[in-house]
Amino acid sequence: MKHFLKRMTAYLIDCIICYSLVMLVIQWAILSNIRESLGITEEWFKSSLNMELYVLISISIPVWAYFVYFDSNKTKGTFGKRILKLSVRDQENKTMSLSKSFQRTILKLAPWEIAHLGVIFPTPIYFENEPDIRILTIVGILLFSIYMISIVFNTNGQSLYDKLIGTKVIEK
Repeated sequence: MKHFLKRMTAYLIDCIICYSLVMLVIQWAILSNIRESLGITEEWFKSSLNMELYVLISISIPVWAYFVYFDSNKTKGTFGKRILKLSVRDQENKTMSLSKSFQRTILKLAPWEIAHLGVIFPTPIYFENEPDIRILTIVGILLFSIYMISIVFNTNGQSLYDKLIGTKVIEK
């Protein structure tokens, strides 16, 4: 349980960093000031494809880049992992390559991408007068829950996505 709590705290720290970067810097400080000059209006956002493209470029890709780069052998781990003295290793107990880190990040953040699809398709939920519960949003939340539970019940403290690609989070 101690390992789970350390991992979740590290993840929370990383989420706060990503939120600050993406929402405060990219979304608010930069894009809110230039959106309309790029032709991105509220009307533009009513298209699910436009909304998905916007979310992908301005939210998802920067967050993926953070995890891919910092969890790879290029650095000593994400800031959350560094603070809590955790490290991601591959099957040979080495730091992950950039490509392995990319695979891990895609699986790790899949629940959030599935939830994004749920709130954006068939129409962006923001523009619905009485939004319905969306199945993909529930699927994303369930997958995230399965990931968390898998860490608790795995004897090595591995998540399902770590097990699938042969990685593990260890204490330094």
